[in-house]
Amino acid sequence: MPRPQASQMESGAIVLDTTDHGESDLIVTLFCQESGRVTAIAKGAKRSKKRFVNKLEFFTYLQVNYQQKNEQVLAFLSEAEIYTCFPSLRQNLNLYGIATIIREFLLLGVKDGEPDNNIFRLTLWAFHRLDNKEEPRQVLALFLIQFFGYLGYRPDFHSCGNCNQTVQTTKSYRFNSSSGQLICSSCNQNNRCGRPLSQGTIKIVQTAQDQPLDRLHRLKISGSILKESLQLLHNFGRHIFQREITSWHVLAENKKTSSEPSYLKNPEQ
Repeated sequence: MPRPQASQMESGAIVLDTTDHGESDLIVTLFCQESGRVTAIAKGAKRSKKRFVNKLEFFTYLQVNYQQKNEQVLAFLSEAEIYTCFPSLRQNLNLYGIATIIREFLLLGVKDGEPDNNIFRLTLWAFHRLDNKEEPRQVLALFLIQFFGYLGYRPDFHSCGNCNQTVQTTKSYRFNSSSGQLICSSCNQNNRCGRPLSQGTIKIVQTAQDQPLDRLHRLKISGSILKESLQLLHNFGRHIFQREITSWHVLAENKKTSSEPSYLKNPEQ
């Protein structure tokens, strides 16, 4: 019986991870526009002086060629050409840290063989904004709001999850990470459910969820609303993936000159 032929693939790709394999090879995890998450072996990459030199760094946006028989075996990475390496991400510790958090969420959320052009475009948007040195925590918040939606975990910030009444400015609200719902003060009179959210945070999340990608950069988040938004996104992400987001500590490290928000010390589910 003839062996199945390997498929020849060409795709835009973002480097998410690399692991040494033997003396000269690398195992590379790519987020490919055409095929989702792909794990490939780059033969001789650590010794290459032409084919892969400086190309397989984290976050780099590439055009790749690879062959793969099926999703159960490693792909063979044959060529890679750089579109952009987002140089500012390697020159600025704060930017690198935020990009690392985005990378961790992608490694958790992107599946083998399941392309998602919306998430791919959103990732490029985030890395380009960071590379342009826009406020990194704002970029992270906007990325996560839309990222969770594309994964199928879009919280309803327009109504109370219990009584289904539309959000009203005369009521206070809490967000329950476990259910992904807002609970109004009328339904939660003992304040036992979730963390409190300001009206400003609710409004910015509503707007960011519905904003087209080409206009997402127009939204500005700062101060207490940004802190509160990151808090709820962190907790919600931990619930979705049922694990700690190990790179999240960089937010505290990047703010050593200021007081550390309490939610970074002891985040609540």
